[in-house]
Amino acid sequence: MDDASRNSMAFRTNGLALSLLLGWMGCASAAFAAAQLDSVTIGFSSFSGFYGPLWLAVEDGVGKKYGVDLRAVYAGRVRPQQLLASGETPFVIASGSVAVTSHVLGVKDQVIVALLSSKLGGGIFSKSEIKRPEDLKGKLIATGRPGALNDILVRYVMTRKWGLSPDRDVKLMPIGEPPLMLQALERGVVDASSLSVPASFVAKSKGFFELVNYDALGLSYPQHAVTTLRPTIAKNPEVVERVLKTLIESVAIFKGNKQKSFAVWRKYMRGASEEFLEETYQHTVAAMEAVPTPSVQVIASALDMISVHYPQAKQTDPNLIVDPSFVRRIDQSGFISALYKK
Repeated sequence: MDDASRNSMAFRTNGLALSLLLGWMGCASAAFAAAQLDSVTIGFSSFSGFYGPLWLAVEDGVGKKYGVDLRAVYAGRVRPQQLLASGETPFVIASGSVAVTSHVLGVKDQVIVALLSSKLGGGIFSKSEIKRPEDLKGKLIATGRPGALNDILVRYVMTRKWGLSPDRDVKLMPIGEPPLMLQALERGVVDASSLSVPASFVAKSKGFFELVNYDALGLSYPQHAVTTLRPTIAKNPEVVERVLKTLIESVAIFKGNKQKSFAVWRKYMRGASEEFLEETYQHTVAAMEAVPTPSVQVIASALDMISVHYPQAKQTDPNLIVDPSFVRRIDQSGFISALYKK
């Protein structure tokens, strides 16, 4: 074998070895990166449009740049905060009802660290022949689970705005998810129902009468709150911050990319009416906070609503229910403003 052949063979051998080495390093690097990700599961309470950013974060792996492998789990028939208490998930995104009520009842381990929306949307819809609150006397209204947001709203409006007594003047039927509540109204099982977006849009299009619009009443509530436990904040504050960065960036993507938002809605909100996607999207984007700092004023409003059922809520300090420090620090760093300059 001449020198040229030897050099050619050596070059090919060394090239193969280098390729194998680089391939091994790439696999090792990927495995190492995966090992560095914190696996975090977030519980969510329903298949409504406001959970789009969470689903988008999961589908696109938004959290990986922040060292988070984010997953989402539907709470089903249990309240999402029960997932927190059981240790199944370190975070939930849901109405702040349980967190607020637990503080009222003396259990103060749940903390709202971000508030994605305080706008309620929707309202109470009735059969077309029922056009005044007094027409509801002796009738049946569909609500959510006892103590859940739709139940709280109906009781508050009836008591404070209409002067009616729940369970005496009007019977309440806890049904659960808004689509099921709408079905009960359509089938004549109930005479009226509390409905959120997009079920409220569907009800209006089918000729049901809007007795009250929650936003028109000026009500605010911790509608979509990111809640965790005090021990989680104490032990893993950096994980809390990274999870919130993931969600905040996902909100920005959701607001800025309608096509991607619709795609994730179609995947998770199966059976959602295409007819109302655009209207639901515009409502959701307008109501969703770019800077989701949990507000003491919103919590105070929630305590006022809950005081209809729990009078001691009036003595509960709203400052103890929220920790705005994480979102404030993220905002002050310029992180959020940079997302909207892209």
